[in-house]
Amino acid sequence: MASTIEATFAAPSPSDTASLRSSFDVLETPLTEIEVEDTPSVTFPERPVKVIIVGAGIGGISAAVLLSHKVNNLTYTVYDRNAKVGGTWAENTYPGVRCDVPSHVYQLTFAPNTDWTEYYSPGSEIQQYYQRVAEEYGVKPNLRLSHEVLSARWLTQEHEWAIEVKDLASGNIFTDRANFFVSAPGRVNQPYYPDLKGLEEFKGTVIHTARWNANVDLRNKHVAVIGNGASGQQILPNILPEVAHIDHYVRSKTYVSPTFRQGLIEASQELPGGHIYSEEEKKSFRDHPEKYLAYRKDLDKTHYGGVNNRFATIGSEANQKLRESLLSGMLQRLKGDKEWLARLTPDYAPGCKRLTPAPGYLEALIGPKVEFVDTSIARVTATGLETEDGNVRNVDVIILATGFRDGFYPRFPTIDEKGQDLSQAWRPGGEIGFPETYLGIMAPRMPNYFFVLQAQGNAFGGTVPYQCEISATYIARVIRKVQRHGYKAIRPSPRAAQEFSVVVDRYFENSVINDGCRTYFKLGGNTGKARNVIGFPGTTRQRLEVLSEPRWEDFVFADPRDGDEFGPDVDAAAGTTTAATMTLDDLEKNNRFLRFWGDGRTALDRANNLDAMTDYLTEVGKVDLRRLHEEVV
Repeated sequence: MASTIEATFAAPSPSDTASLRSSFDVLETPLTEIEVEDTPSVTFPERPVKVIIVGAGIGGISAAVLLSHKVNNLTYTVYDRNAKVGGTWAENTYPGVRCDVPSHVYQLTFAPNTDWTEYYSPGSEIQQYYQRVAEEYGVKPNLRLSHEVLSARWLTQEHEWAIEVKDLASGNIFTDRANFFVSAPGRVNQPYYPDLKGLEEFKGTVIHTARWNANVDLRNKHVAVIGNGASGQQILPNILPEVAHIDHYVRSKTYVSPTFRQGLIEASQELPGGHIYSEEEKKSFRDHPEKYLAYRKDLDKTHYGGVNNRFATIGSEANQKLRESLLSGMLQRLKGDKEWLARLTPDYAPGCKRLTPAPGYLEALIGPKVEFVDTSIARVTATGLETEDGNVRNVDVIILATGFRDGFYPRFPTIDEKGQDLSQAWRPGGEIGFPETYLGIMAPRMPNYFFVLQAQGNAFGGTVPYQCEISATYIARVIRKVQRHGYKAIRPSPRAAQEFSVVVDRYFENSVINDGCRTYFKLGGNTGKARNVIGFPGTTRQRLEVLSEPRWEDFVFADPRDGDEFGPDVDAAAGTTTAATMTLDDLEKNNRFLRFWGDGRTALDRANNLDAMTDYLTEVGKVDLRRLHEEVV
């Protein structure tokens, strides 16, 4: 070792010394007189950055918390049109609204709540949870509630986003500006109103579940509930005790799953939450954090293992077994009535639509106060509804449990650097025709723009709050890159986004999602082919690993060395086909993602190593938000 060090630092030869002296002659001050600063310069100067977040639901609140802890010198503002935090859970307040994922799983990993009252929490409790998170993690002072975003435009010269906002209380309209724009408006907040002939002529009350009026009196009323999605399945058993009768209008059949947690008694009509946590249980969670962590992991393993992708292929043995299991559970809840089961059983594969446990729903259907109507509605009369077979059923109240409009493109004009409006380009029939994303977080031609829980924004398996945290962590990495390295802006290359779309299409090609059901999971592109818009093409663990290290080679930067302009497209510079002339063969050949993507599963997925896949959960109070999800082993 000594000889190596001596050789490395050997004295220069006389000729080397003379050469060095001649080089230093250009200095006006001798080297011996130059003062050296005690403090070295900062390698990565963290210039101030401002972020605007749209949406104060799960995505917006989690992004606000994590970005403020992961990015130094960052300020932010969160805008939301609602008067409360909570997004979906602030807007949907109909009787029986609750999450169909277990409470102790459906929470932010860094803010576990030991005091959930029920196994499936009511919506009001979830809204209060996110309100509390906003207060405890410093988000509240940055919230601007009752503020609706009207438009967003990228300012090319200034390298900023200009966000037009309306203060709903005063009516004032103003423009806010920021370096980065995070869109987290949610996916289920634009009610879908069916085109029912004569609806405006109805003399009774018409109400949508997503715009519920708590003053509506249902006592002893004849009620029509239209729709059997999650909201229809939840509201029906919850209003049943107070109404005189319910006509339940159903357009399509659906599977009703058991609870995700095995070993708990399935809920009845009288106990829609499935299990009420006792004070002793909650105290045990608080007093024994290690046991509470084990309980959370146990739940998460069951949830993850129960909904991972083993059953997701059309015609697979696993999918057939799932179907048999679902039908067996439904038959049991229908008291063994096979005729009822036949009326409810769909032809499509389970998983095509989101599976919902719907505690109490099947039990209510076979009761004396509900009529199940699967004949199409012809028109609405002044006093009720007429079906195609000519039958008229008079009602006092019509409840539209008809779900939501497509929530996978911007709700307001979002203008890119070329003047293209993403809210129009992504719609069916638009210039692109579907939400074209880069890894479900960014979009080509949209500098410094991110979204949370939008198209391709979550993998199947793993919960929504965890998916939001993964997205926020990736966004923090990208912002730090721009902030520390002196860039003004960043955007993914068009080809990188188009190649990712190929991965999405290939991954879901034989998926149950493409079976014959109507679902918000998918929409038609310009070709008319059904296209998955919700899912990331892989498991949650795959998504975590893919997003753990940004592929900087896929991006274009606005660099001071180029006059703060975006440099040439990285793919064009490499001599590849330009985005405008690419064919499907071009996109599949040498696809940057297909080289390593595999079947969308990691080694942990294949080994079904649920212990390792839940290693992101920690005990209460032991989370370092700066490092959370930053290191993936």
